[in-house]
Amino acid sequence: MSRFGTGPDAVPAAERLAAVAGVAVPPLAAVAVAVIGVHTPGYDPVHRTVSRLAEPGAPYSLAVKLILAALGLSIVAVAWTLDRRLTGRGAAGVRSLAIAGAALVGVALVSRDAAHPAVLAAHRLIAIVLFCALAIAPLLAAGRLRRDPAFSAYATPSVATSVVSIALIAIAGAGVVAGGLPSGAWERTFIGLNLVWMTLLSVRLMRAGPASLTCR
Repeated sequence: MSRFGTGPDAVPAAERLAAVAGVAVPPLAAVAVAVIGVHTPGYDPVHRTVSRLAEPGAPYSLAVKLILAALGLSIVAVAWTLDRRLTGRGAAGVRSLAIAGAALVGVALVSRDAAHPAVLAAHRLIAIVLFCALAIAPLLAAGRLRRDPAFSAYATPSVATSVVSIALIAIAGAGVVAGGLPSGAWERTFIGLNLVWMTLLSVRLMRAGPASLTCR
């Protein structure tokens, strides 16, 4: 039986649903945010982050918050499914991914608000947690992926994803110090890279049969 077994069929069905969310939600969210950005007067996606679309007073603020929350929940769902499907022990990678998902939900709930410094500081702190957790999640998951025959091919790309992500964070730090960082383009590159990694894993999770379930 599976780790938290509640019957032979119910849990695999929930895992498949989580994997479907990991495949479907990221591209839908990206398209929705892009469309909202186009229809938001004065919004520059190169120099403005997605959080600007969720600021109080923004025309589609609520919609963007819901999109970010849905995306965060899909990340948590994929982390949960990975933990159940992968053989071997070591939950650091999936926990980091789950933290990133929860932080994204937090970004949606604590929206950027320049008029309230405390709220703005909290938003930025949650965003830092999001970026750091996303950057290291693929690296921490790589070892467990490598030990699972069904996912071993994803180990090296996972390490590469983390290496590029950490490099992007270093570039962001240098850009903030030097000034002129195109924050919107940077954020979309960073988040997009990690969502592609997660989506590819989700595709594999969808294809994995019951034999790939982690047994305990």
